[in-house]
Amino acid sequence: MKRGRLSLLVAGACLVVLGGCAWGHHGYGPPGPGPGTHVVYIQKAPPPSRRVTIPPRPVSGAIWISGYWEWSGVEFRWVDGYWERNPPRGKRWTAGHWVETRNGWYWSPGRWH
Repeated sequence: MKRGRLSLLVAGACLVVLGGCAWGHHGYGPPGPGPGTHVVYIQKAPPPSRRVTIPPRPVSGAIWISGYWEWSGVEFRWVDGYWERNPPRGKRWTAGHWVETRNGWYWSPGRWH
């Protein structure tokens, strides 16, 4: 009986841990290109950012993560912005942006710092 209860407790703990992975923060990728980072340069400038109406803040403390143009390998596609309901405590969001260089344009993703 004790062994069955222990197995159930371990299984429940695994579900809680794995469930937390599914609802983690968005956009916590590494900062822009750095040593050893694979950068894709494109020769076409991204379109201007879209003007959007930001919906009301869903909860106190939520942070708006702006939409951006993503390169699909063929064309730019708009990625909608969203409210990050659980931003990391004590961190500040820096939005991603396109960077123009002599090699072309590359995307520098947003990050928390």
